[in-house]
Amino acid sequence: MGKVILTIIALGHIALAQNFISQKSDTLFPVESKYIYKSIDDVKIITSDNNLTSLSNLWNKKPFLLTLIFSRCAGICSPLISSLKFSIEKITGNEREKNFYIVVLSFDTADTPEDMDAFKKDLNLSERNDWIFGIFADKEKIKKFTDELGFWFNWVDSIGQYDHPGIVVGIRDGKIVRILVGGEITVVKLREVIDEIKGNFVPFYEIQKNVAFRCLNYDPETGKIKIGIGTLIMFIPAFFTFFITFTIFIFSGKIHKQNQKSKTKQVIQK
Repeated sequence: MGKVILTIIALGHIALAQNFISQKSDTLFPVESKYIYKSIDDVKIITSDNNLTSLSNLWNKKPFLLTLIFSRCAGICSPLISSLKFSIEKITGNEREKNFYIVVLSFDTADTPEDMDAFKKDLNLSERNDWIFGIFADKEKIKKFTDELGFWFNWVDSIGQYDHPGIVVGIRDGKIVRILVGGEITVVKLREVIDEIKGNFVPFYEIQKNVAFRCLNYDPETGKIKIGIGTLIMFIPAFFTFFITFTIFIFSGKIHKQNQKSKTKQVIQK
């Protein structure tokens, strides 16, 4: 009885520990299911070329990918935007004008439109109208807006930098469609987000690799589908059934003809 009680207590501690780890992870990275399809605040922004606009003015024209950075970032920001740029070009090719925007906003109240313009130029994006860099027109709304996305940022005095996650949010008609988290945006995941913000049906999600005997092989980088060995295996029983039936039919026909010939010979002999 004592061992049973100890086992129950141990399992309880494990469950509490797992719950704590899960909650801690939720605070570090936004859980997509908590925010998906929720509306975001229609905040006003000042673009890097000093134009005042609103997010609704953008999403009423095109869906967009939204990411949050700050211009003095010495960590994740530049690699994040660079990988986003690379993946977008990989997916869309040489299209000069995309059918979606990429909106890069600074959450740093010290940033100016000039800072964001310099950041845009450093990434060789100054001539790209589909890339919109800017700041929040009302600094007081930054915290509320970032909370709506599950995004957080903390100033660290010792390094003179903000601590924050990398995030890319797919926005369509003012609602969150997808959230990607991490310092590197892969072609595979970004293709899914771009398809969804454009309202395209996404039939396949790449979940597990090295699965034997797949019926269909989906290439997430190209979005193309090929017949897999699993489909061929499915047709093997049908093929063998057809082959055996066809063989029986041929042999039965031959036997029938031989019987007819032997009967004819017997009649002639008589």
